[in-house]
Amino acid sequence: MSLTPVYIALGGNLGPVEAAFRMAREQLDAQAGIHVTASSPLYRTPPLGPAGQPDYLNAVLAAETSLTPQALLRTLQRLEHQAGRIRGDRWGARTLDLDIVAFGDMQLGDDELTLPHAEMHRRQFVLRPLCDLAPDWQHPGMGKTARQLLGLLLASGEPPLAGGRIW
Repeated sequence: MSLTPVYIALGGNLGPVEAAFRMAREQLDAQAGIHVTASSPLYRTPPLGPAGQPDYLNAVLAAETSLTPQALLRTLQRLEHQAGRIRGDRWGARTLDLDIVAFGDMQLGDDELTLPHAEMHRRQFVLRPLCDLAPDWQHPGMGKTARQLLGLLLASGEPPLAGGRIW
């Protein structure tokens, strides 16, 4: 059985977020066809969406999977639902957000899923924890490593995230 390396971003800012992250990591690792290989540190970040919401916690998981991207997406959506996520306002507060950042070197764009994640190169809360796990991962469409993408973002004037903590 062939396994594909994947990176999954975790985010949340409602309820016991660290507990939701641990549940997601444990449930993913227990899922047939998925093996979590590493977890980045946690980073606290300001929200992108509507004003007045609490800061987010963000992290990235490295895993290997024999699932298709669509099957992995359905698994992530099921875990979000189990954690009490209600899809409402775009970029609104949430208990758990799970996004496929990268699925091997696959490039995909359809109504259901875009790979690599369409906004990852603009989001330090994805790139910083990704760099903790795989600084030399190369974006298949941009030809730049995670470290290079983070460097470009920081060079644009965005302040660096404070050091992460282990969960």
